Amino acid sequence: MAISNHAFTTYDNSRVPAYNQIRNELLQEQVLWKLLLLTAIAYIMWSDKISIVLGPVSVADGIEQPAGDRVRASLFDFGFSRRKGSESRSEAGVTLPPGALDNVTFAIDPAFAIRNKVGRTEVEERLLKCKHYEERFAPLAIAEMHKFGIPASVTLAQGLLESNAGESKLAASVNNHFGVKCFSKHCKRGHCVNFADDSHKDFFIKYPSAWGSFRAHSQFLKKSKRYKHLFRLGTDDYRGWARGLASAGYATDQKYGEKLIAIIQMMELDRYDRM
Repeated sequence: MAISNHAFTTYDNSRVPAYNQIRNELLQEQVLWKLLLLTAIAYIMWSDKISIVLGPVSVADGIEQPAGDRVRASLFDFGFSRRKGSESRSEAGVTLPPGALDNVTFAIDPAFAIRNKVGRTEVEERLLKCKHYEERFAPLAIAEMHKFGIPASVTLAQGLLESNAGESKLAASVNNHFGVKCFSKHCKRGHCVNFADDSHKDFFIKYPSAWGSFRAHSQFLKKSKRYKHLFRLGTDDYRGWARGLASAGYATDQKYGEKLIAIIQMMELDRYDRM
C-alpha cells in the first residue's frame, strides 16, 4: 500500500479570533447602537423645538419655570390606566392655538405650557382653579347623575369648559355654567340676559344659583330629542357621551367632544361615575 506524500501539518489557529472575543465584540456593538438610539430618543423628547406628549401630565410636570429651567415631564406615561386592575385607556389629544389661554387650557392640552413658554406658577394657579371647581360641584354632578343618568364626569367637564372653571361672565354674573340659551319670545322680565356670542341676538338664561344651572342642564339634555340616544349609553361611557354631545350639535366647536374627554382623563373625573 502506497503512502501518500501529502505532508501532515498541525492546524494553525493563531490568526482566528477566539469565540469569546467575537461574542464580546458583537455585544459591545449592540450596546453601542442601543445607547445611540436612546440618546436620539432623549434628544427628540427634550428638544426645545419638539413637544411630544404620550400621556397626561400633572400640575408640576411638562412645564417650564420662569427662569427657563426644564421641569420633568411625564413623557413615558403611554396612557395606561393609573388604577390597578382596570384596563388601559386611550388618552385624548387636543392641541390648542397660542391664544387659547384659559383656566382649562392645561387640562385640555398639557403641552401648551412648553410650546408657549407659560410659567409654572400660572399653570399651577389655573389648574388649581379647575381643581377647586371640581371639588365644589362634584356632589351636584353625582346627584344629577343618579337622578337623570348623565355621567358625572361629563357634567363636570362641560361645566369646567363652558364656564372656564366658574370664571366666565355667564357663570359669574347669572350662574349659567353650561351656556344654556333662551329661545322663548315671551319670557318674563329678568329671565334671561343678552351677551355677545355667535350673534348679538343670543340670550342666555339667568339662574338664581349654580344648582339651578346644573338641574336645568340635566333637564335640557333629558327632554331634548337630539340627545335621547345618549341615555342608552349608560353612565360608564363618558367617551360616547362626549362625542355624542358634539355630534348632536351641543357646541359649534368641532373639537368639543375631544376637549371634554381630555379634561375628564387629565383630571380623572370618571372616578365620580362609579360613585
